[in-house]
Amino acid sequence: MFCNYLICIILTPKDPSWRLPALKKQLKKFQELCTIPCALGLENLTALQRRNLIENHIPFVSMSQQVYLPFWGCSFHEQFKAKTTIADKMAPGTQLVFLYLYYGRSTELVNLTQIAKDISLSKATCTRAINDLTASGLITQNVEGTCKWITPAYGKPEFLKKGYERLKSPVERILYVKTPVQIEKQVISGIRALAQQSIIGVNEQDGTIAVSKKAAAKIPADAICTEQYFGDFGGSVFEVWSYDPAILARNACADDISLLLSLDKDPNERIQMCLDEIREKHELPIKEEE
Repeated sequence: MFCNYLICIILTPKDPSWRLPALKKQLKKFQELCTIPCALGLENLTALQRRNLIENHIPFVSMSQQVYLPFWGCSFHEQFKAKTTIADKMAPGTQLVFLYLYYGRSTELVNLTQIAKDISLSKATCTRAINDLTASGLITQNVEGTCKWITPAYGKPEFLKKGYERLKSPVERILYVKTPVQIEKQVISGIRALAQQSIIGVNEQDGTIAVSKKAAAKIPADAICTEQYFGDFGGSVFEVWSYDPAILARNACADDISLLLSLDKDPNERIQMCLDEIREKHELPIKEEE
């Protein structure tokens, strides 16, 4: 049996104020006197310095940044995870994950795979949501082997309060439909949903139904009308949500927080008084009168 050892000499400058051109000359002279491959041992390299060394095929070792040893055919560099940028408002997928964790009644731990399955999100979208919520300090990730367990960083009332300012209305647009259409998993929303947990009255034109964008795309174009036509002849009102309202719905009604967000800017004082009941229920601050 033969054992081959790979050996090279690492030259490290003593002077912390070293200049790259001088080091390259010293390396060349040393290599001419030595039969063993030589490389520079450098730390705190700038991106420009690293690029210059690689372009000129100058071997170097920088353990915290990169190893470039062309005489062995080696080039290793550390992969730094991109810093997650926290937007002012959550993306729809992130908001859905946040609300899923808030409403969760189970004491069992959940991981990314389980979350993605429960709320029908792709793993890529779910990963971005988990990274966002982790970066903003709303959740923690505990690693056990190859599994990452996801848990809210706060108790239920505080968890919602910490994230509420980043939530937004799930309603992307309103559709007025003049003829009956078949929609699977219809979710009552708007004032009619609010009426089911308050004393506010409703009329025929308040029968709003929340649907996902996928479901809205199946509504025939000739069934859609203008708001004026709806006001004159009636029909149905559909709220097209940025995430599927059926995922968080309870008893075929929109979930409390999404409903609150969808009506939050309504100027009607009666509606705001009824929304205060939801705010109190979830220990959110009562909205001050403007």
